[in-house]
Amino acid sequence: MSDDERVDAPEYKPSKKVTVDELMNQDAEDESLRKYKQALLGSAVAGPKDDPRRVVVQEMIVMFEDRPGGNITYNLETKESIEKMKNTPFVLKEECKYKIRIVFKVQHDIVSGLKYVNTAYRKGIKVATVKNMLGSFGPQAAYHEVTVPRNVWEEAPSGILARGSYTAKITFEDDDGAKHLDIEYGFSIKSDWSKE
Repeated sequence: MSDDERVDAPEYKPSKKVTVDELMNQDAEDESLRKYKQALLGSAVAGPKDDPRRVVVQEMIVMFEDRPGGNITYNLETKESIEKMKNTPFVLKEECKYKIRIVFKVQHDIVSGLKYVNTAYRKGIKVATVKNMLGSFGPQAAYHEVTVPRNVWEEAPSGILARGSYTAKITFEDDDGAKHLDIEYGFSIKSDWSKE
């Protein structure tokens, strides 16, 4: 499957894109509906005018069940910190249990069907793609935290064929086809933590 292919359910058709202003002005004469929309979307929906991004990813945390050094946190607020993540690979011990937590906020407009697509490569060959639906979010000042997978731990592969260095790319995209952020990073699978 190419990186450009989308794996949507064939019967699913995203609704027409509507801005927050359009949504708030629909059915304006219905007071109870207006209050309901206000409760859902709040009043401060705009982000900074000098920052056009709709999705702002603050950090990515690689959480481990048993890593001696604890979790690994990457700040992703600047281009420099994203570049640093690309050049600072981390180690997964064979069969270790891990999750990824994403901390982000949505500004300016509603983002429908935000997805996290994580693709891993070994020696330039795609070895895995994981897609997770994060949800739909209205703009707000507060940050959201989403952990993938939500209820279980991922387990790193093991064995001589799994050990080695990998590169990976995370893309945040939505149902409208907008790509909000691409992040590249590296990791290695090793036989134990002491080889970090």
